[in-house]
Amino acid sequence: MGYDHGVRAVAIINANARGLTAGLRRKLEAALPGRVRFTASLNDAREVIRREIAKGIDLLVFGGGDGTVVMGLTLLDEACRGTARPEPAVGVLRLGSGNAIADTVGATKDPAGDLARLVHTKSSWVKTQMLDVMGVRAPFVGVGVDAQLLEDQQTVSNAIDRVPIARSMLGGASRYALSVALRSLPRFATVERPHARVINKGSSAIAMKKDGPTGVKRAANDLLWEGACTLVAGATIPYFGFGLKMFAFAGTADRAFHLRCGDAGLFEILRNTPAAFRGEYFSANVTDYLCDRVEIVLDRETAIEAGGELLGRRTSVELSLGSPVTFARIAR
Repeated sequence: MGYDHGVRAVAIINANARGLTAGLRRKLEAALPGRVRFTASLNDAREVIRREIAKGIDLLVFGGGDGTVVMGLTLLDEACRGTARPEPAVGVLRLGSGNAIADTVGATKDPAGDLARLVHTKSSWVKTQMLDVMGVRAPFVGVGVDAQLLEDQQTVSNAIDRVPIARSMLGGASRYALSVALRSLPRFATVERPHARVINKGSSAIAMKKDGPTGVKRAANDLLWEGACTLVAGATIPYFGFGLKMFAFAGTADRAFHLRCGDAGLFEILRNTPAAFRGEYFSANVTDYLCDRVEIVLDRETAIEAGGELLGRRTSVELSLGSPVTFARIAR
């Protein structure tokens, strides 16, 4: 469905987003006069979202990376339940280092222009399934190398922030590159990966291959996959951060998400990185399913991430389909 000039909209921008400059702040405020809110903490965002939802809005636009959007969706759900208001549509502005959700909705590198397009020109509002993990609603959830990369990036970024000169000189891309080179690659090459078992807890899981269904189905409580956990992840959107198009089957079936499990080694990952960006990475070391609820059991505490937000370390976690979000796709 499409909406245009009569939309009641508010934009909530992560004031700590690395892509936010003084000039961009002014442009964003000019794109939606009097309706742009800059928040510097989770509590600040919670108060602002609850206040705006209570007034009644049609469109809530988040400005930040994937983590900002995921935590914003959690706060949005909380506010709507607390005020008995329906959820508005959600727009996304590209302002973070991980922008899988921004990629999905067509956000460009011009956040102020995108905000104007979302509010003042016709855009397409599309319902998108979400995953529910540990009470958090997100379009993708991962255990393995993705969560490890986030942990390492956080560690390196914190170290950089303690050095004033480095903090001002090194942006998100540079910090990510350093974390991969200094921590992630050495750790992946030398440290034994956790052992994972993935068990179907929902309706029949459909095994997939590059060309589509294999004809194999797994019933509830069946073991779907077991091995050294390079990656166990589920997604309802194709993208997986940093432009990787890892989930070719996301969105291809109603009430199902794409589950991808793999034990690929370092050299296979590096060799197939270009194919992963194109959405063409398939391998004998990767197993794919369409399913609606699974349990991941690990032999030791392992990092879990949801939409670019670290959720801590656990020895088991359940992924299931959650309530959908209506995303506003940016008109070009």
